[in-house]
Amino acid sequence: MTSYHVRRINGVRIAYAAAGEGFPVLLLHGWPQTAYAWRKVIPLLAQRFRVYAPDLRGFGASSKPDTGYDKKTVATDLAGLMDALGHRRFAVVGHDMGGQVAYPLAAMHPDRVVAMAFIESGLPGFGQERAMDVGSGGSWHFGFNMAGDISEALVRDREALFIGYMMRRDKVGIMGADRVTEADIEVYAAAMRQPGAARAMFSYYRTLFADAVDNRALGSRKLTMPVLAVSADHGYVGGAERTMAQVADKVEEARIADCGHYVPEEQPEVLANLLSDFLARAGVETAI
Repeated sequence: MTSYHVRRINGVRIAYAAAGEGFPVLLLHGWPQTAYAWRKVIPLLAQRFRVYAPDLRGFGASSKPDTGYDKKTVATDLAGLMDALGHRRFAVVGHDMGGQVAYPLAAMHPDRVVAMAFIESGLPGFGQERAMDVGSGGSWHFGFNMAGDISEALVRDREALFIGYMMRRDKVGIMGADRVTEADIEVYAAAMRQPGAARAMFSYYRTLFADAVDNRALGSRKLTMPVLAVSADHGYVGGAERTMAQVADKVEEARIADCGHYVPEEQPEVLANLLSDFLARAGVETAI
């Protein structure tokens, strides 16, 4: 059974879901989602692991401070959360923007993160800039989300339209309409309507250039823990694999079929099995 909790970490409130028993696994959601994105995966992984799925700062029921959206700061929140929960060592799984947080968490705490999965994500400083360049076929939303107050003004009262469009785009959108329903879109839209939420969520993009500087510094030493790089056949095909090859020594690759960018919601059973098998090979269940 999944339970819901709140802890105050680094001066902000972090809300999180928890379920299962066993070695701790931290699930980090993407953008524009919340921990709700893992609702189908949590009960599957919880059969074998102690699973935590937080709302990252600025999202969902977590605090929406004015600052602290560079990914090193967000990663520090999560290291503090795992400290508060009594877990010295753990595995981390990051999808989309959650992958950009998982990387500095693993890089800054290689003695604590025993394995990492990087799903449909990229890193500023290691190639994501191409996805940000519309002149080279990149997505317009990077510039829009970075634009400042106008972004919030244009999305206000249109949150469901904006999020629905993002998740159902032709290029990397959901492959089956029933995989993310209108009710699911409304969960994310309601989260974005909260005071300060849109500003906080867009701030994850407005810090990408600072993240690039941080990532290049962290990347001077490659990750040594096992890493699983996952992409979808209708998502950012090969992007996660190319990124992790630059920053990690021990990389396994996986491609999920019949799937767009939003893997945890589109193919939860496939993903849960993939993660369980990877974590077993990584020996997390015997880690101290």
